[in-house]
Amino acid sequence: MAWWRRWCADLAQPEAPTRRQERAFLLASAGVIVAIAQASDPGSAQDLLLLAPALLAFALRGFVAAFPAELFAAMVIGPVSLVVARDADLEGSFFLVVMMVLYTGSQLGSTTRAAVIVAAAALAPWLVNEALDPDGGIGWTAWSSASVFTFSLGRVLRRQAALIAQLEAARNALAEQAVAEERRRIARELHDLAGHTLAAVLLHVTGARHVLRRDVDEAERALVDAETVGRSSLDQIRATVAALRTHERGTDPALAGSADVAGLVEEYRRAGLAITATIAGPGAGLEGPIGTALHRIAREALANVARHAPQNAVELTLEAHDDEVGLLVVDRGRPGTAPDPGAGHFGLLGMRERARALGGELDAGPTPDGWRVVVRLPMAATDREAHVVP
Repeated sequence: MAWWRRWCADLAQPEAPTRRQERAFLLASAGVIVAIAQASDPGSAQDLLLLAPALLAFALRGFVAAFPAELFAAMVIGPVSLVVARDADLEGSFFLVVMMVLYTGSQLGSTTRAAVIVAAAALAPWLVNEALDPDGGIGWTAWSSASVFTFSLGRVLRRQAALIAQLEAARNALAEQAVAEERRRIARELHDLAGHTLAAVLLHVTGARHVLRRDVDEAERALVDAETVGRSSLDQIRATVAALRTHERGTDPALAGSADVAGLVEEYRRAGLAITATIAGPGAGLEGPIGTALHRIAREALANVARHAPQNAVELTLEAHDDEVGLLVVDRGRPGTAPDPGAGHFGLLGMRERARALGGELDAGPTPDGWRVVVRLPMAATDREAHVVP
């Protein structure tokens, strides 16, 4: 029964309505065909009157959206065949049949219905010549061949229109995807900058509050560091806004100093985090998209520790090999907890998006005494010399 279902589905295919810009061409072509037929092979006034239903069919097809293709074909084939069969006059009016076949083939979705119509159109000249007017001597083979040819052309035009529609839909989908990706990119930038800045400033301000009464100089140093972080973050915001105004797609553009993981470690150390960092191989000098991604993933991981468990001890390891680079950030002390999915936490999502954009992977989650972030990105390295940040 599969063929029956396919056949029924084919019969149910919709017929495209005539577009407004096609109406004038449809009506004008029908009028021109009749005028040329009358000029080349004149018929009587009665013959021209008999062709009126065919012209009306073209008008109805242009202005009535639900005008059936079979009725359109009957209103054209019948009058044309009758007029030519009378005295073999107005033979050129068979161009109305050819035009009908072309238009039906390009607009009708059902292949079965279209095939029936073209078969009737191709049979009509033969029937006129062999049965209705054997002495007329019309060139029925040429008219039948023209109907078959224009039907094939119409189906090609329909296929082309379908491909254009699919291409337009794909273009719109890609445009929407590009907009969504740009929104995610901006969201990552805002989250990373705001989260890092607030976490670092909060650590400095908290340190200043704790030592304010017993060590004014230390409190002042902490506040100066907080001010420095704020000013530096303001510069980064300006640079990020400038980068976001470019036409780049995919991975985030590298910003000045974005690959300095060692400098990031020192910044959080001054803010009060206890960090042990080991950077092996050429990891200290990674630039470009990989360096940017590693820096921002490390920054988000350290900012999370500063926000949620500033008393924990942190270990950061960055190892670069020939084929990949790995980053490990783990803190120990206060047990970690998984974030509430509905609480609007986007840090982990942003880190995973950065890793996936470069063909890497990231794993993050709580441990019995803290939190662990592991990221691996593909790369090529030439220097395996280890550098330990004291």
